[in-house]
Amino acid sequence: MTCSANCFARPALLATVLFTALAGAVSSAAAQTATVTAKDVWVREAPAGRPTTAVFLVLTNSGTTARHVVSGATAAADTLELHEMKRDGNMMQMSPVSRITVPAGGDVTLRPGGLHLMLFGLRKPLVAGDTIRVSLTLDDGTKLEVPAEVRAMMGRMP
Repeated sequence: MTCSANCFARPALLATVLFTALAGAVSSAAAQTATVTAKDVWVREAPAGRPTTAVFLVLTNSGTTARHVVSGATAAADTLELHEMKRDGNMMQMSPVSRITVPAGGDVTLRPGGLHLMLFGLRKPLVAGDTIRVSLTLDDGTKLEVPAEVRAMMGRMP
């Protein structure tokens, strides 16, 4: 049995096609992740005995499609929830939200008295100057990993 040049070319062609498809999928996922970025990420100091605190940041979406933060996690706490403060009559009320929208070509600011990330069940006191890592999951499945600097408590807590 003899083999023509095509016998050797087919496996090489198949490998090239598979590598190109895989590289395209990886770069597509990286491009999606890169469209949403975070800046000014910080967390309020939480002294011993305080089991909760909040994370604040600015999310920017350079893409052409709105993205939504749908969940998050951190090793610093048992639970991270997406929250919002709203005025209800004369009272401010905090409640969980199912997602935080980052508009296409725009940004959203998570700040005290508005949207924020609540940390419940802190595993240790958070002291000003420390840094924790926060992972945010977007609606397309991509994750955004960000460091958050612990800052001294000033004013009201959400």
